[in-house]
Amino acid sequence: MEDFLKEVRKLAYGEIEKTKIPARMQVDFTTEIGKKLAKKLGANIDIVEAGTLLMDCMVGQAVNENRQKEHVQMGLEKTNELLEKSSLSEEEKENIRHCVLEHHGVEKFYSTESEICCNADCYKFISIEGFIITTRYTREMPFGDLIKLLKNKLEKKWNAISLDIVKKELTPQHQALLEVLKGLKG
Repeated sequence: MEDFLKEVRKLAYGEIEKTKIPARMQVDFTTEIGKKLAKKLGANIDIVEAGTLLMDCMVGQAVNENRQKEHVQMGLEKTNELLEKSSLSEEEKENIRHCVLEHHGVEKFYSTESEICCNADCYKFISIEGFIITTRYTREMPFGDLIKLLKNKLEKKWNAISLDIVKKELTPQHQALLEVLKGLKG
C-alpha cells in the first residue's frame, strides 16, 4: 500500500503543481481530517488517504477545460490508471474507486471509507479553518463570484454530511459561517 500511496501523492501533488487547483493546503487539510475520522471510526486509514488525495486530483484540469462537472469521472479515470499498475487487492481497488465516485455524497455509501471521504470533503467549506483556507486560495476570483461559490458550497456540503460526529462538530461552525455570509453581498 505504501508504494501505491507514493504514486497517489505524486499524481495529486503533480496536478496541483501543474494547475494550481485545488490548493495543496486544501488537499492536505482534507486528507488529515479524513485520516482522523478513519482512526476514530476504525476505518482503513490508507484507503481514506488515497481517496481524499484522488477525489479532486483532476479538478484543476477540469476547471481549466471548463469541464468542472466532469472532475469526478476524470479523477476516476486517473485513479483507474494508478490502480491498474498496483498490486492492491480487488477489494481495496474497488473501495478506492468508490471513495472517488462518492465524495459528493450518495444515498448509500459503498463503505465507511467512502463515507469518510465525502464527509472530510465537507470540512473545506463548513469548518472555519477550511473556509479560511479556501478563501485564501481563491483570491483571484472576482469577489461576487467567490461569495456565490462559498454560499453554494456551504449549502451543498452541509447537505452531504452523513456522519453524526461530523454534523455535531460542524454545526456551530456552519451557523457562524452562515452569519458571516449573510453580511456579504455576492
